[in-house]
Amino acid sequence: MHDEELTILQKMRDDYHFSLIDTAEMYGVGNSESLVGKFLGEQKRDDWFVVDKIMPSHAVPGHFEQHCKESLERLGIDYLDLYLLHWRDRVNLQKMVDEMENLVSKGLVHHWGVSNFDVSDMEDLFQCEGGCNCFANQILYNLSSRGVEYDLIPWCKAHDVLIMAYSPLGNEILKREAMTKDANVRAIAERHHVSAEAVALSFVVRHNDLITVFKTSSAQHLTNNMQVLDFQLDDEDMQLLEQSFPAPRKKESLKKI
Repeated sequence: MHDEELTILQKMRDDYHFSLIDTAEMYGVGNSESLVGKFLGEQKRDDWFVVDKIMPSHAVPGHFEQHCKESLERLGIDYLDLYLLHWRDRVNLQKMVDEMENLVSKGLVHHWGVSNFDVSDMEDLFQCEGGCNCFANQILYNLSSRGVEYDLIPWCKAHDVLIMAYSPLGNEILKREAMTKDANVRAIAERHHVSAEAVALSFVVRHNDLITVFKTSSAQHLTNNMQVLDFQLDDEDMQLLEQSFPAPRKKESLKKI
């Protein structure tokens, strides 16, 4: 792991008390797990909540355990706190549930869940025996991608499925710029003496029952983003954000990356 990346992870732990690491076997074709493993090797395992993901192409009955163990080896740990199916694709959900439950029974995984599952996918999952044991659904959610507020977030809350929001600053450069250059976002940032990015992040992290997963490219970038911890959006702020990025009024398909 590069020195800068090590600095970011350590800063997240020491300065901001963050303790969740999110990775996947797909990221860097396993290299992301190896880099995280280098960092974890210098840490106390119980201090970190580690989330990993299995690709649909590897989510084949009889092969889950192999791929899980390969991820664990790259991470240098003996269990995952949360293991997610990265996206649904053509995976047989009942067999996926059975395989995940097997990993839990063997102590390789403490909790399992899914990623990029829309309401219809979650309904199919809950039709499976043991499907209600799904711990979390990791989805795209940010100020410019609010469609999940209409039905998916309420559905998951009603069924005790934790929402993990990724890309809180947008999954594309143009979408990020649409948020951070918006006049209302900038007005809020100026009023609170924070960055526009902190305002966009605050929109997502204001949910106390939702976990926000984000990445950063430098320690300075992390420090700027963490201004979000120093203020809260008030009613006036939310009204301005609603003007620029209105809440959905009908069903929207889940956007995925």
